[in-house]
Amino acid sequence: SRTQNEGHPKWFVLGVGQVIKGLDIAMMNMCPGEKRKVIIPPSLAYGQQGYVQGKIPPNATLIFEIELYAVNKGPRSVEAFNQIDKDSDKKLSELEISQYLKEEFARDGKKRHPSVHDEILADIFKKNDHDGDGFISAKEYNVYQHDEL
Repeated sequence: SRTQNEGHPKWFVLGVGQVIKGLDIAMMNMCPGEKRKVIIPPSLAYGQQGYVQGKIPPNATLIFEIELYAVNKGPRSVEAFNQIDKDSDKKLSELEISQYLKEEFARDGKKRHPSVHDEILADIFKKNDHDGDGFISAKEYNVYQHDEL
């Protein structure tokens, strides 16, 4: 939501419950650059309870206009973790993630205020460094557990 995200696109992992089920379903098989208008029934949105924080009433049918900007492998894949983990110590430091973000920002070529990088980096650690040790372990990073990590 550009409205709720101060004009910036919302990035999330599709299919793991980071958004309502209706959006997970609606965005399957979308291609970068594709736009869709979707109508999501209450059963695939917030149902009978609604969503107080977002002021969505109970049994609301939601309408979204979606534009998919990009699709990336991961970001929660083993391959992505190993790419970020430059020193191969099986944990991601602030420096490693910072460098990865800089590379990703350079790759997409969009102009961003420098504070965006710091805000995203802080948010990543706030949401993923569960044990507060200043690193994101393979277990903390991955949406799904992998035996190989």
